[in-house]
Amino acid sequence: MVDSTHRGALPDAPPAAPAGPPTPQVGRPRSERARLAVLEAAADLLVEGGLAAATIEAVAARAGVSKVTIYKWWPSRGAVAVDAYFHRYRETIAFVDSGDVAADLTGQIRLVLEAFRGRAGEIMAELIGQAQSDPSLADTLLTGWLLPRREVTTAVLQRAVDRGQVRPDIDVQVVMDQLYAPLYWRVLMGHQPLDDDLAEQLVRTTLDGVRLR
Repeated sequence: MVDSTHRGALPDAPPAAPAGPPTPQVGRPRSERARLAVLEAAADLLVEGGLAAATIEAVAARAGVSKVTIYKWWPSRGAVAVDAYFHRYRETIAFVDSGDVAADLTGQIRLVLEAFRGRAGEIMAELIGQAQSDPSLADTLLTGWLLPRREVTTAVLQRAVDRGQVRPDIDVQVVMDQLYAPLYWRVLMGHQPLDDDLAEQLVRTTLDGVRLR
């Protein structure tokens, strides 16, 4: 508020209007826009040229941000790459709770299959291969990609146990390995195709061993 007794103040100046609420910002905050720009840029570079193309310098140039901005959120190039990969293919983690564990697992595995048949499979093979000699990338791939997916799948299998659809004594970790390991094995080795019916076959073969009889 303007103080009219203050030296130099206009004697007849009206009191300042009370401050109103801050003007809401339209869209995402600047920092979030920058973070998403980095993820999109890194994902595009991965698709275009693989892990070698997704350098910090290239990502910064494509996203229009500084390298300092990137390092504010990610400690390494591998961390950016894995987060960008997850961002680009995040729909492959989605489950539908239909009440039928077989249908839910089949539908989600089909999403992964469809992605892995394209560029996503090639990039995943490269990430896994590079991770064998890069402990930091291996840890990032585990915590940024694999563990979140296993957490979601664990919840799906636990619901099936609670509903009496599978045996209560199953080892959830082993069941997940049986369901998903063949996808990654085929991506890495290329010895068998990722057929349309593979999802149903994996679910049927696995669940036949854990269903209540």
